[in-house]
Amino acid sequence: MHDDISTNSYSVESTAPQEIAIRVGWIILIGFAILRPLTLMGKDIGMSGINLLEIFGTGISYLFILPLIAGLKQIKFDRVAFISILFCLYCANSLFWGSEIRKVAIAILPFLLYFSVRTFITDFKQVRTFLIAIYISFLIPIALSTFNIIVGRNIPVIEYWNELPRNAGVFAGPHTLAYTMLLVSFFFCILHHVYQFKNIFYQFTVNFFLGLSFYCLYQSHTRTVIIGFLIFWLIYLFGKNIKIFFIAILLALSIGILFQDHFKTLIWKTPEEKNVDRATSGRVTMFAKNLKLFSDSSLQDKLLGRGLIHESRYGFHNDFMRLLISLGLIGLFLYLTLLFYLLWDIFWCKDKKTKYLFGAILITVAAMNFGSNAFVFRIESSQYFWLIVGLFYNLQEIRNGTYDTKPS
Repeated sequence: MHDDISTNSYSVESTAPQEIAIRVGWIILIGFAILRPLTLMGKDIGMSGINLLEIFGTGISYLFILPLIAGLKQIKFDRVAFISILFCLYCANSLFWGSEIRKVAIAILPFLLYFSVRTFITDFKQVRTFLIAIYISFLIPIALSTFNIIVGRNIPVIEYWNELPRNAGVFAGPHTLAYTMLLVSFFFCILHHVYQFKNIFYQFTVNFFLGLSFYCLYQSHTRTVIIGFLIFWLIYLFGKNIKIFFIAILLALSIGILFQDHFKTLIWKTPEEKNVDRATSGRVTMFAKNLKLFSDSSLQDKLLGRGLIHESRYGFHNDFMRLLISLGLIGLFLYLTLLFYLLWDIFWCKDKKTKYLFGAILITVAAMNFGSNAFVFRIESSQYFWLIVGLFYNLQEIRNGTYDTKPS
């Protein structure tokens, strides 16, 4: 396996306590990479109103706090970090006008992954180790989910309209399976962006499990994620290899024509009656109600929001709408500003492949946030998203020669 990026390390001056904090933080990062997919396996376990499967997601985030405080001088405070802090502080302040502390934690704790990746990963070898640990950690749930789907085990939902089974693999539900498999695509492409695989065994292994992840994602029949999957791969392939892009287009069209009846059923639920609201699981009606709710709100509620509370109080299926209702125009503005500056940095990236890879991830995430509870309030996917953002800036620093590192 050949490194595609220079492996020179960062040369950042630090004191002995800060070095210890960075090493501890690095160990916690590796623990997160290895254990996070495994903690999502199994059914939701509730106790006294607490979802035990969320404990790891929030718990390990708290573990990053002490090393970050101890290594405070090593944290890179750029504009993305600054706006992230503003957004998190604003979310925390929303406790004063009705937010639930658990919902606030889910919204802000994933940002600790961004700061941790930026702070605790200090050389390219650690980038390589981290990516390998992440990808390997997905192999067990991919394999077990494939097995469960093949044998027809763990089907928590069968669509009423079309009797279509929605598989969950080894996860708590089909949505968790779908989002996890989409993340496999993200990290597969980041891995290929960083490495040039020479070993046939490595090539076969990563590609084989990628293929299984495609199968699992489709069998979840989670349409928002399937659409996100198509957006990501089309943008990524367009930037990486135009020939493969057109081959992918032709292949997708061929599959669509061959199985058009099945896809019509998946999209419309009842092909005989093309009802947009039903096809979108009530999103049209839901969006209209939320817009009216915002319109009828007081000026204070429009600016500050009604607070981060349980989604069932209103129903959203749209992370941006949820930000608008829960955190008001100010909260939505802060989050959109954060995405804008991230898009700006990606757009001005000099390396075309880097631009299309991380641009594809960002556009996919933004599109899915518009259509579902995707990468803002779903803590596991939000954690991985901000982790990926941190990796983008780390790789940029390596390529641009920051901290005495020369570009390849």
